[in-house]
This record gives sequence, structure tokens and C-alpha cells, in this order.
Amino acid sequence: MNLYLIGHDYRYAAEQMLLTLFPDERPVYPDGRPTGDRAELRLMSGAKVTTATCVLVYQGRTANGRTSVPNEELTDPNETDRRLQGAVKRAFYRAAMGIGLPHRPWGMLTGVRPGKLMTPLLAQGMGDVQAARYFERHYDVAPARAALVDEFVANIGAHLTTQPSDALTLAETGTLTVEVEAAEPLPAAVLDVLKDTLTRAYGHVTCMTTVRPELIGGVCLRIGDTHYDGTLRHALDLLEQDAANSALHTTDENPDLAACIRDRLADTHVAIDVFQTGVVTSLSDGICRVRGMADVMAGELLAFDGTLRGMVMDLGREDIGVVLLGPYGHLQEGDRVRRTGQIMSVPVGEEMIGRVVDALGRPIDGHGPIRTTERRAIESPAPGVIARKGVSVPLQTGIKAIDALVPIGRGQRELIIGDRQTGKTAIAIDAILNQKDTGVLCIYVAIGQKESTVAGVVQKLRDRGAMAYTTVVCAHASETAPMLYIAPYAGAAIGEYFMYRGRDVLIVYDDLSKQAVAYREISLLLQRPPGREAYPGDVFYLHSRLLERAARLSEEAGGGSMTALPIIETQAGDISAYIPTNVISITDGQIFLETDLFHAGVRPAINVGLSVSRVGGAAQLGAMKQVAGRLRMDLAQYRELASFAQFGSDLDKATRDTLARGSRMTELLKQPQYAPMDAADQVAVLFAAGEGYTDTIAVEDVPHYADALLARIHRTYPELHALVHSGKKLPPEALERLRTLADETLKNL
Repeated sequence: MNLYLIGHDYRYAAEQMLLTLFPDERPVYPDGRPTGDRAELRLMSGAKVTTATCVLVYQGRTANGRTSVPNEELTDPNETDRRLQGAVKRAFYRAAMGIGLPHRPWGMLTGVRPGKLMTPLLAQGMGDVQAARYFERHYDVAPARAALVDEFVANIGAHLTTQPSDALTLAETGTLTVEVEAAEPLPAAVLDVLKDTLTRAYGHVTCMTTVRPELIGGVCLRIGDTHYDGTLRHALDLLEQDAANSALHTTDENPDLAACIRDRLADTHVAIDVFQTGVVTSLSDGICRVRGMADVMAGELLAFDGTLRGMVMDLGREDIGVVLLGPYGHLQEGDRVRRTGQIMSVPVGEEMIGRVVDALGRPIDGHGPIRTTERRAIESPAPGVIARKGVSVPLQTGIKAIDALVPIGRGQRELIIGDRQTGKTAIAIDAILNQKDTGVLCIYVAIGQKESTVAGVVQKLRDRGAMAYTTVVCAHASETAPMLYIAPYAGAAIGEYFMYRGRDVLIVYDDLSKQAVAYREISLLLQRPPGREAYPGDVFYLHSRLLERAARLSEEAGGGSMTALPIIETQAGDISAYIPTNVISITDGQIFLETDLFHAGVRPAINVGLSVSRVGGAAQLGAMKQVAGRLRMDLAQYRELASFAQFGSDLDKATRDTLARGSRMTELLKQPQYAPMDAADQVAVLFAAGEGYTDTIAVEDVPHYADALLARIHRTYPELHALVHSGKKLPPEALERLRTLADETLKNL
């Protein structure tokens, strides 16, 4: 037989397979164009995989064989040749099986000797039957395929179900077409039993039988889009997917990975897997159209080849629109896609705390797999009116300007809004840092940000011990639009798990503007009808159904809470644009950051006039409410007068006093990043300013006075901390003590 080696020189591998499969043939290496009985063995290296192909022509029959090796597995020079030779041999083998040669076990052809390997397996406690199944699957040792067929026929009746699409076909035509695929011709008696089972389940059926040796063993039924697969080939494919998805991992009870694989092989030996499939008809920009799967659900997770997953977002009359959740470069038109029967979900549980995950809940921090067994749908109904409880417990951010002016309560939705580079993320991160030792769990959802930016945030949280109670969900800028779209919902699902178990959760969406843009891209690519391309139609519903999930639950519903801090980026301070207006209307207040204030050195740059908390004093400590009563009015008057005072030269005393106090209050409210302040310290400095102790100090000396006052209080009056955190108003004696300390500090400044 003529051998043509293209792209390699693995003669030994080619000759070994030729002499084994065709004992009467001898290898010949002719020159010129391929002719006669021949094997054309080609090795091609691509961007991601190296593929070995074989075109075999023998006695008028032609068959093709193909196998691939990921390039990432070819980094070791000592192993590369061995892997590539194995790929060439397997391609030859598959082509030979395709022309109808008698089945020759692959394990035998490649030098695997089950007899030699059986002894240590039996010594480890593996039974005869389990060991036989292990070699049937792992080494392709020829199984008793007749037994697989018999067991499939005996068990198929319990798995048959009438899908809605099947019922419609029966109603219209009165019959169902059943495709029967087997690795080898089925005996007539077996076919008769199978037809009787199908007839009892569906009535009149028409069976079409096909022999496919590549199935290795077992039987597969196809009824419409539904598959009833009990073949060894399918079991091996599932094992391969589990390995790729890291679903196979060791445990403390079973530390041997080989044992995990053996157990999985034993469990799936003759299992009948029921699923529906469709065919990809078009593909572009992270969106594909799929024909088939008439019974698929909106929001259902679909499985493509490998680790790629997709989510159904558009149900059409002829096909469905699917958004792809991950790299899809290997996907092609004509590829099959499989229903999972599961609504899109993410893993949840205590194991998620302290981890950095993507929008699908998969770890991306390099700290190993997340071994949690619980999952939660990314979309779930918000708590109803009866299940909710009024917001009355404060969530301290550690930022004086917020805790005093726009207090946030547990279960509240407080919008952070402003132009880019005005400190929106800084406020959210400080709020997370301030939850240390409070029992509040935090979730930071990064949407459309650079990976380096997210890495910097994670490092800041880790350096300050905040990752011990924080989960970071990241859909970075280079990810596809669907990943940016589902990231906030994934974060909400993770937070809801804890909320419904009585825990308090703080979740930050940074930011929802990028989610809206991603959703608009998805809608346009899906070619939805006019008015559903996100602006103005769907984006309001997009954000409302997300933010409504933040709530404080009643004791009967669990007693937990989830506080949402959504972030929205404005353009040139325009809060009347569509997205800002919508989000303002479905939140409980907003913190507006002004660009001019930011550039003037006011950090955080909160515009007091436009910032508001609709929960108000109900979410404020009693002591804070006591000392911050006039602060908002004083600052608002100051901002109003300051814009006009620059044009006046002769100001009355009241105006000068208002301007003086306002400038000192503004200076007092300045706060560096990553330095949240305890509530007791905030109360102390705001009380001193409100009582006028800073009115006679130079503006630049106000921070020094505040630091000196706090140092004195920490040294001589530590009881203030407990009084403030009790939630009650300060008694008169405490106020008098604060006046004394403020006066002493002023004299010693």
C-alpha cells in the first residue's frame, strides 16, 4: 500500500498501523500524485490545535479519519512527538474502521496490555466487572456490545416522553418517525421488541435504522429533536466535557483522580441520556441562530462543543436566538447544540466568599476550583410587598458626607451617579472597606472595566483584609456583550443566597451604563422588532427587575437584606438623559458627584443639592441625626451664596458668616480614599463644626483640628463609641463632654 506522509515524517507510526490493520500489505513511499490503494497521512498545525487526517483508499472503498491535539498540550518537547505520532495513528485507525474493517481494539493496537494493568487494579479493590468497564472505556477494549443493546431496549420504555413538539406532530400526521442508530446491525428480534415499546408509547411509528461504527457500542434513538442516547461514544464525550469543565476533581474522601474517572465510567456505562439538539444556522458577533429544539425555554442554558455555553434570548417561529457566553472561534455553521433543560444559573454558597469569578461563576483568581454544590438562577422574582420590611438599620459607608447627608440603610437602593473620573468607584470601595467586622457580606460586580483596573481593586481589598467577606464578579471590557449583560444578575443571585438565609449583603454594580450598552448590542444583533433595541423600551425593565431584588426581608421571610449601590455614568453631568432618569426613578435616592467639585479638590465631590436619600433619617444613627440636622441646609446655602459672592465686594455679616462656615464644613467633609471613618468619629467632628468651634480657625487648619479632637476623644472619652453605636441620641451629659473636649482642643491648637 502506498503511504504519503504530508507535513511530518512519522514513518514508524504509519508502518505500525499499516502492518497491524493490513497484515498482507507492505509500505511503499512513491513519488508523484497519490494513486492506487493508499493512505494519505497529513499533519496540520493551526492556531489552537494540531490536526492529523487520513484519507484511506482500499479496494475501491474510501474513508476519512481525523483527530486533533490542543496546542497547549504540546509545550513539552519530550511529549510532543509522542502525542503527534499517536494522533497520526488514531487518524489512520479511524479511517480503517470507516471502510468496514473488522473492529480491532485501539488499546491492543497501541500497545496497551490490559492483562498487565489488571493486576494492580484488582489489588486496589476494584471488582472484575468494574475493571472490565474501565478498560472498555479508557482503552477502547472491545466491550460486549450486545449486552449494551439488550439493556438499552429493556430500559428505554421508562425514559420515553412525549414532548410538546412530538404531540403536535402526532396530532397533524398521526405518526412519528424514529431514527435508530447502532454501532452494528441490530438483530431482528431486538428491533421487534424496540418497535413494540415505541408503539405502546406513541401509537403508530416508523423506524429508520442506521449503522454507525463510530458509536462503538449501544443504541441511540432520535425522535424529532429529542435524542435517547445509550452509546459508548456519547458516554466518552460526556466524560471529556466533564474533564474540560473541571467537573472531575479529587476530594478528601477520594484523593485519586484515576479513581474518580473509574467511578464516573462505571456510572455512565449504559446510562440512557435524554436530550434535545439543534443545528447552528448562522453565527456573528457573539450571537447565533439555531434551528430545531422546538421545546426550548427562554433563558435556558445550551451546551455547544467543548466548554462553550449559550443562553436563549429570542424565540422565533423558525429558529431561536442564542447569546454565546465565552470564546466561540471554533464554532461553525452546522454544528450541533444541545439543550441542558436548566435555566441559566451560577454557583452560590459560602465557598464563593473571597473569590474572583466571571459572569458564569467560574473562578478566575487562580486559587483553584470552587467546590460548591448549590446553584441559583440568575433571574428570579423580587421579594413581594408582604415579604419586605421597612428600611431602618443604617449601613455605614465610613464617608462623612454620605452618612451625614444621604444616609444609606440596609435593603436600600442608592444610586451613585456622575461623569467619568469623579470618584464613583472610590465611594463604593470605601463602603466595602467599612463593612469589616460588621457581618455584612459584599459583592463587587465589575462590568466592562479593564482587567488591570479590576485587579487593582481586588488587590486594594485584599491588602486591607476586605476580601475575607467580599466576592468579586468580573465581566471585563474584552468579554462579549452577553457576559457584560448577565454579570449584574449573576452578582444578584450570589447575594440573594445569603439574603434569604438571614445575612446582610452589600452589592455594587459598577456600572450599569455599560450593561445597558451591552444589552443594546445584543438586541440589535438579535434583530428584535423596533422599540425593543434597548432604547427606550427594554432598558427600564432591564434595570428595574435587577434593582427590585434588593430588599430588607421580614423575619418570616428570613430577615436578611441586600443593599444595592448601582453606578451610572453621565455625559457632561446630564442626569436627565434616558438611562440616568430611569435608574433614578427606581432607586431610593442618588449620590451625585459633580465634576467641578472634583477638580476643585473636594473629595468626595458630592453635590448636596442634587443628592438625596429617600429613606432619610430612618436609616441614620440617632447620634448622627442629632448632629447633622443643619449640615445639609448650611452647605446648600453656602453653595448658593458662593456662586454669587464672587461678584460682590460689600457683603453683610450674615452672608460672610454663612460663607465662612460653609467653606469650613466643606473642608471638614473632605476625606481621602481608602480611609473610611468610624461613625463615632464622624459624630464628634460634625458636632464640633456644628457648634461653631471651627468658625474661627483658618480653613487649611480644619483637618488638623479634627485630627487633634479625635486623638483627644480616643484618649480621654472612649465611651463615646458605644454611645453612638447604640443607635440612640446622645444624652445631655455626653454632649456637654464633647463641648468641653472641643473647646480644650481649640485652645491647644
